[in-house]
Amino acid sequence: MKWYDKISNTDDVVISSRVRLARNLEETAFPQRLDEDSSKKVALCVKQALENAYGEKLKFSQMNGNSERDVLVEEHVISPDFAQDANLYRALAVDGDNSLAIMINEEDHIRIQALLPGFNLEKAYEKANEADNAIISGCNIAFDEKYGFLTSCPTNLGTGLRASVMLHLPALSAFGYIKSIVNLMNKIGLTVRGIYGEGSEARANMYQISNQVTLGISEEDTIQKLKSAVMQIVDREREMRKKLLEDTKSETYDRLWRSYGTLRYARKIDTNEASKLISNVRLAQVCGIIPEIKDKNLIKLLFEIMPSHILSRFPEAENAGLRDKYRADLIRQFLEEN
Repeated sequence: MKWYDKISNTDDVVISSRVRLARNLEETAFPQRLDEDSSKKVALCVKQALENAYGEKLKFSQMNGNSERDVLVEEHVISPDFAQDANLYRALAVDGDNSLAIMINEEDHIRIQALLPGFNLEKAYEKANEADNAIISGCNIAFDEKYGFLTSCPTNLGTGLRASVMLHLPALSAFGYIKSIVNLMNKIGLTVRGIYGEGSEARANMYQISNQVTLGISEEDTIQKLKSAVMQIVDREREMRKKLLEDTKSETYDRLWRSYGTLRYARKIDTNEASKLISNVRLAQVCGIIPEIKDKNLIKLLFEIMPSHILSRFPEAENAGLRDKYRADLIRQFLEEN
């Protein structure tokens, strides 16, 4: 089971909540300056600390040459940077559904991530904090009384915490309000990013809202500030959905039903088109417009039609044309299942 298998359609706007903690070992060079032997020592310390706390509940794997790296990136389990080859030893520890992931020797020695479906920032923080305590109990972590946790990038100094919430914002996108939201979030110390974080594009009208400030603010205040801002965006998106259906009902219904029809009958479809259409159909789903898809997890479908997922499921799909065919087959099968 994957973390996104648990996404509920009652979470009409908020898709997921994520908390990351950046940590480093004291008296050890940051990963950018580590050699392979030193990076293995870091990994061994972290592995032993986690095994002492979790026993066999976590699965450890070496990332160098891992064939599933790109799939894990698409599922938001690891960062794109962590999936790249590096001249050091990289390892990953995950729980049963990948909702807890500890990246070892990424930008920092340790990146703890808790990723949960829905609006569950506090639970995500608790899950990440539990792993953090386990590692601190077994490894000497770099910490300064003035600057807090010491990190490779100065922007993470202090708590080392990055919290984010992924939102589905089709109505705000349709009315052109995303730019104003980006400007507003920047003014209050938050940032809006694409579906795969910094530098990524918004796909399927999915956006991540996250904190920018980690120094001079507590973990709890960071979570509450982000939560308050997200609640306002959620309320605004719901208002715009009502307006969309009231002001342009005929055109909107036609667009959403056409999107569903294309997904139901297409024989070839690329990732970008499929993502846009799934976004439309999920809007129809949560607004009760298309009864046939009431209970289907369309966010799960959105992840599973990504290129690396298709290639992982169908190894023979080595070119884009074949992947487009298999993607269309997968979508039709998904929508036809009872």
